[in-house]
Amino acid sequence: MNILVVEDEAEVRRAIARILRADGHMVLEAGDGREGLAQFYLHRPELVICDILMPDRDGIEMIGALRGAAIKVPIMAMLEVDAAQAPLLLDLAIAFGANAVLLKPVTGYELLASVASLLAAPAMAPRRYCEG
Repeated sequence: MNILVVEDEAEVRRAIARILRADGHMVLEAGDGREGLAQFYLHRPELVICDILMPDRDGIEMIGALRGAAIKVPIMAMLEVDAAQAPLLLDLAIAFGANAVLLKPVTGYELLASVASLLAAPAMAPRRYCEG
C-alpha cells in the first residue's frame, strides 16, 4: 500500500517510514501539513499518518482539509504522550475526522498493527490505539 507519513521531526518520520517500508509498503514523506496536503493530492495514498503538532499547517488542519474535501482515506493522527493538552488534541483529531490516534513513542509492532487494522477496514468508526 502507498502510505503518506507527515511528521515534522525528520528522525521520527524516517523511523516510521523505515518500519513501513520493511513491511512492504510504499511510503511518501512530508515535513508539515502544507507539504502533506500537496503530497496527498499528487499521489493519492491509501493511508495518511500525520503528527498533530507541526508548523505550517498542523495535523488537525490537515485532517480538516482532507475531510472538508470529502476525502475518505483512513487517517491516523499521532501525538507525543507528554504533549500539553494531549487528551484534548486527540479528541479534536477524532472530531475532525481521524480514524485512529496513536501516542508516541510507539513500537514498530503497535504501528504496524494499527496500520493493518486501518487498511483492512477503512470505513470503520473512529477509535484510539495505544493510549497508555
